[in-house]
Amino acid sequence: MSSLWTRRLVGLAVVFATLVAAVPIFAQTGGLTGKCLGEDGQPLAGYTIVVDRQEVRWTSKVKTNKKGEYIYIGLSVGNYKLTLTDPGGRAVYTLTTHVSLGDPTVVDFDMAKERAVAKKQMEANPEYQKKMDEQVKDQKQLTGLKQTFDQGQALYAEKKYVEAAALFEQALPLAKEKNIPIVLAKLADTYSHAAGVEKDRDAQTREREKALDYYQKALAATPDDPNLHNNLGSLYASMGKVQEAQAEFQKAAELNPSGASGYYYNLGVIMVNRNKMDEAAVALKKATELDPNNANAWYWYAMALLGKADYKPDGTIVAVPGTVEAFETYLKLDPNGQWASAAQASLQTLQSKVPTEYKAQKKKKG
Repeated sequence: MSSLWTRRLVGLAVVFATLVAAVPIFAQTGGLTGKCLGEDGQPLAGYTIVVDRQEVRWTSKVKTNKKGEYIYIGLSVGNYKLTLTDPGGRAVYTLTTHVSLGDPTVVDFDMAKERAVAKKQMEANPEYQKKMDEQVKDQKQLTGLKQTFDQGQALYAEKKYVEAAALFEQALPLAKEKNIPIVLAKLADTYSHAAGVEKDRDAQTREREKALDYYQKALAATPDDPNLHNNLGSLYASMGKVQEAQAEFQKAAELNPSGASGYYYNLGVIMVNRNKMDEAAVALKKATELDPNNANAWYWYAMALLGKADYKPDGTIVAVPGTVEAFETYLKLDPNGQWASAAQASLQTLQSKVPTEYKAQKKKKG
């Protein structure tokens, strides 16, 4: 045995349980030794090398010391797979080698070197280069999308909807996968707002048609988005398509039960503004049932009921049952709300002119 071999055994503190007839044993077996370095060139101390023999089912392990060195002797001659694992047990790198008789076979794990070699091999592969070129192209495209979209957002915030829509149109061809429905939805919303501020009726109609087209495309991509259904419902209502609007608000409520009160509220307010008080009362009653603390829903429910009131020849208002209670509930929930003055005025009018028997019921409750 060489002095070099002896020094390695002593330096690495290899302990043998039994050392009888050492020369014959060493002559019949081989071993493994080496050093493990990280990508920063520092020793990988406390790492484990899993040793798997290829010809037969056999596995063992050896750990690195503080210098990142390891040694395993007494291995049968053959082919081995070595897997370097970190202290957490995660595989870092795998190498294969052949163990011969005599001195241990040197197998180093130099991660910086191995990564460089692997990268060079991959870069020499035409498919790899093609993939890298596509990634660079996609990154440029994504950067362009973000810049264009952000510019559109800034104009939208300034209520320059026509200019904003033009930028979102430019952003659409740059969008891919999950970004496509986002841009489509923004285009729909922007054209819908543009129609709302447009004074020319023909232009208004064109903007709404564009909004409708983009909402339908966005929903084709993401059919289960309740906000899209809600916004499309508002658009249909502005176009006078009441049945379509009701269907979209209903769909939004089904998809998002926790937000259903808000969707029925939107439908109800639109119906009030279109003087369809029966439909409005049904929707707004549903909104208050789903969320009893929705103050605005109570106000507009009261307004819908007030719109259904009858008038006697003497001018007395015959209110629909529940009208006064709805106004009172609104004021209780939001006494300083934006419609508080209007609600109080309506109550004064109703309470001074509702039939006597209704007043008596109120007094009895008090």
